[in-house]
This record gives sequence, structure tokens and C-alpha cells, in this order.
Amino acid sequence: MQGKRALFPLGFHCTGMPILACADKLKDEIKLFGKNFEGYKPEDVLPEQPPAPTQEVSVDPSKFSGKKSKAAAKTVKAKYQFQIMLSIGIPLEDIHKFADENYWLEYFPPLAIRDLNSLGAKIDWRRQFVTTDANPYYDAFVRWQMNRLHELGKILYGSRYTVYSPKDGQPCMDHDRTEGEGIGPQEYTALKVKVTEWSQAAADLVKGKVEDDANVYFVPATLRPET
Repeated sequence: MQGKRALFPLGFHCTGMPILACADKLKDEIKLFGKNFEGYKPEDVLPEQPPAPTQEVSVDPSKFSGKKSKAAAKTVKAKYQFQIMLSIGIPLEDIHKFADENYWLEYFPPLAIRDLNSLGAKIDWRRQFVTTDANPYYDAFVRWQMNRLHELGKILYGSRYTVYSPKDGQPCMDHDRTEGEGIGPQEYTALKVKVTEWSQAAADLVKGKVEDDANVYFVPATLRPET
């Protein structure tokens, strides 16, 4: 398929945590400031800190080199989610509707359709779909696909270090977080050191607080075990 004499379908990628995370933030902000955020008081804006000096490096003019990370490029200078919604043109009186994560799936696809049509994109809109269980047909396909692959032994359980969200009770991937994008698991080395003998000063401090025959350990830790 090279796009010749063909109309492509289009899927609206709504899977994952970003939409839910934004909706949850709006729920909290509505409780904090009110339905239309009338309780919000603009805070003093702190002056921006100058960037840290960087080492001068030679640049190849024939190659593109971005100076911002993906996370930095997507960052809007706003503290609250409702401010971000305002920055993309959502009317203040409508922002509370986005506290319902399903409303995002109703609001943004028509805007995408409008923009793609204005670009002359050849898309068969009869075959549009969203990638969540809001579309039972897509959801059934994904369930069938994953179950079938598991039956064939193509999907196996494994283990790896990952960032975990105690609030949601599940791993939290990089682009699913409301903050902390670009941060991965960090190795922290700890040493379990048993106390074999107290100094006189230490013995005086723990006297009566620790049993005489108790096993006591100190656990020093470091991010740089090689040093």
C-alpha cells in the first residue's frame, strides 16, 4: 500500500495513562479551586534561573542536533492542569468537563478530523476508531490477539526493574507520568554492617534502648559504589 487510489483508516491513540492522569489532576484542582477555578489566586512568578554553563563542543552543520529533550519540548510553563488547558484554547467554563477522561475521546477526535481534512488527507472516516475499551470492537480484537499469542507461547512472563506507582498499584511507564518523564530505575547499593562491638560513647547512648544480646546492624548506602 503506497496510498495510491486508497483511503486509509485512522486510529486515535488514546491508550495509556496520560489522559487519565490529566483528568485526575483536574478532579483535584476542581476540589481545590472550584468548578470554574474561581478560587485560584495567581501566585508570584519566580524569576527564571539562568541555564548552567555547558561545555563547548564542535557542531556538524550537516546534522540536526536538538538541544531539548522530548520531555522539555512538551513542557508548558504552567503549574496546574487547568492552565495547560487554557493555553491550548479550551474555554475556562468548559475545562471542568475534561475531569471525565471519556470526554477527551469525544472532544479531540473531531478537531483532528477537521485539521486532517484541511490538509487534504485521504482518510476513510468510516473506519476511524479509538484505541481504548470505549470501542468494544477494538478492545475485543486486542484481547483476542494477546490471548492467542499467549496460547502460542509468544508472550512470556519476565521481570525487570521499572518505575512503580503506589497510587495506581502498577508500573508507570515513562510517558504515562504527570511528572518525572525521562527518569528511570536507579541502582542504590546498600551494605549491611553488623555491630560487633560498641564504642564507650555509643554504648552509653544505646544503654537501656537495645537489649544486650540483640543483633544490631547499620546500613550505609550509596549511588556511587565505585567511589
